[in-house]
Amino acid sequence: MKKGRFLLLFLLCFACAFPGVKRYKGESQLASRGQVKGLRPIRIIGEKKLGSSSLYLPTGIALDLFGNLFIADTGNDRVVKCDPEGRFLGETGGFGWEPGEFNRPTYIATDNGLNVYVVDAQNRRIQRLDRNLNFLSVIEIKGEEELFGFGLPEGIALTSSGEILISDIEADHIIKLNNFFEYERTFGGFGNIQGGLRDPRGIFFAQDGDLYVADSGNDRVAVFDVFGNFLKSFGEKTLKNPSAVAVGQDQMVYVANTGKNSLTIFDRDGNLILEYPGSPSETFDLSRPTDLKLGGEDELFVVDSGKGRILVFQLLR
Repeated sequence: MKKGRFLLLFLLCFACAFPGVKRYKGESQLASRGQVKGLRPIRIIGEKKLGSSSLYLPTGIALDLFGNLFIADTGNDRVVKCDPEGRFLGETGGFGWEPGEFNRPTYIATDNGLNVYVVDAQNRRIQRLDRNLNFLSVIEIKGEEELFGFGLPEGIALTSSGEILISDIEADHIIKLNNFFEYERTFGGFGNIQGGLRDPRGIFFAQDGDLYVADSGNDRVAVFDVFGNFLKSFGEKTLKNPSAVAVGQDQMVYVANTGKNSLTIFDRDGNLILEYPGSPSETFDLSRPTDLKLGGEDELFVVDSGKGRILVFQLLR
C-alpha cells in the first residue's frame, strides 16, 4: 500500500512539472520505451539582427552535419547561415531572378553536408548552393510531356540516394526528380481521400524509406512510399493546416501544427502523444510555426514565422 501511494505521488509531481504540455492516453506506456514526455524551451535564435537584418517571416530551416542552421528568410528574400547557438555565419540572396537571387524562398534541404537546396518559390525553381552559400546551379523542369515545369514549389526533401522530392501547392502534387535532377514522376493530386493532396507544404523523407507530407489543406499528415504509393494518413482530428513534419530516430512524428500555433507529436502509428503548448507561455508561445528539424543533443529547432525567430526546445524523455 505504501509503495502504491509513493508511486501515485511521484506521478502527480511529474505531471505538475510540465504544465505547458497536454497529455493523452497511452503516453505513460510509451514513456517506458524512451518516447518524448515533454518539450522544454532552451533558447531563441533571431532576437537580434542576423547579418544585414532581422529575420522577417522565415519559413524553412535545415541543419548540416556540423549542426549549422540554414534559414529561408522569406520576407527578406535571402538565406541565412548560423551556428546551433544562433551566431551569424553568413547570408546570400536578395530579391531578384538572377542566379543566387530569390523571390520568396520557402523550404530548405541539405544532403551530405556539401550542398544546400533552396526552394525559390515565386521564381518556380530550386537553387543549389554549397555549404558556404556560394551559388552552384539552378534546378528546373523543362520540356516534359507530363509536366511543363513547377507550378508553385514549396517543400523539399532528399532521399538517401540523392533523389529530390518537391511539394507543389499549385498542382497539389509531389514531384520526384532523379539524382541527375531530371523529372521522374508526380504523385498525389488534388483531393481529400486516400492519396489526394491539398496544399502540400513541408515534406520529410524518413529513414524507413517513406515520405511524410504536411497535407495542409486536408488537415493531416499523408504518408507515401518513395514510388508514390499512398500508405496511410493521420492527424485529421488534431491538426489544422500543418506546415511541416519530421520523423526522429525514436520513430516519433513531429508536426508544425500551424493553424493551432502548436507543435504536435504522434507515435509511428499516428497516435497522439502530446501537444505544445498546452497552455499559453509569455516567451515561448508560438505564432505561425512553419517548419521544424531535429538536431543533436535531443534538440528540436522550430521556425516561429509570425515572430521572426527560431525556437529551440529540449526533448524530455
